[in-house]
Amino acid sequence: MKKYLSIFLGTFILSVGLYFFLIQQDIAAGGISGLSLIISVAIPWLSLGFINLCLNLLVVILGIIVLGFDFAKKSLFGSLSLSGLLIVFENLFPDTILTQDKTVSLILGGIIMSLGLSIIFYQGASTGGTDVIASILKKLTNLPIHISMFLADITVVCLSVIVLGVENALYAGLAILIQSLGIDYFIQGFGRKIAIYIISDNYIEINKMLINKYQRGVTLLEAEGGYSFEDKKVIMTVTPVRNYPRMEADILKIDENAFIFNFQVSQVLGRGFTFDIE
Repeated sequence: MKKYLSIFLGTFILSVGLYFFLIQQDIAAGGISGLSLIISVAIPWLSLGFINLCLNLLVVILGIIVLGFDFAKKSLFGSLSLSGLLIVFENLFPDTILTQDKTVSLILGGIIMSLGLSIIFYQGASTGGTDVIASILKKLTNLPIHISMFLADITVVCLSVIVLGVENALYAGLAILIQSLGIDYFIQGFGRKIAIYIISDNYIEINKMLINKYQRGVTLLEAEGGYSFEDKKVIMTVTPVRNYPRMEADILKIDENAFIFNFQVSQVLGRGFTFDIE
């Protein structure tokens, strides 16, 4: 339930950025949503949300046929949520435009959408659309996945030139770029941890404190002093960023002369992070 709530939250954020900032400015930023916008402009009597729903269902069905049910089912909940939210926004806020400045809409829309997509991707899900189409292309043509995704998005941008005009197509290209950079940034932010290395003669006390107080896994590394040639123990642990200031203070309480250094890591797999400590 927690995972699906997170996916829905990400989908809600995505739909806000998409509808209020890009769709309302006729910016078709790739994917199924961009194609839905193009079709809704070309055929005004069709609802954008309805078009998005139909296209997403079609893509998911193709995904099941070509890629198998296990892959495509991850996209089903996200794609249905996105389509449903777009339908709701269309009916509740049909003419709501938060800003007339397209550049502001482009930047804010791209950032908000990338945040929503990052939450969804972080849960191992998707909203269907480009990633499923890209995976189908990869399976059928053996093209690399990033080339397949580029072809899927550039096709939508080219269609927007015909229906929405060159200027809106250029905005769409920039929106895709902002989304790509934003997703990389946010995904790393969600998974970012700090690896801490500590050299101290009081390593036994520090080791116990990290295990008992912070419930962190600890590794003791063998080392040798480069000046003294004495044997040393190096304590290594990994912790979420928010815990580091308190942890550092506790280490210095035990040994004010402890040598501490750290660096950020973007992803950690294993007990205490991706599955619970027994």
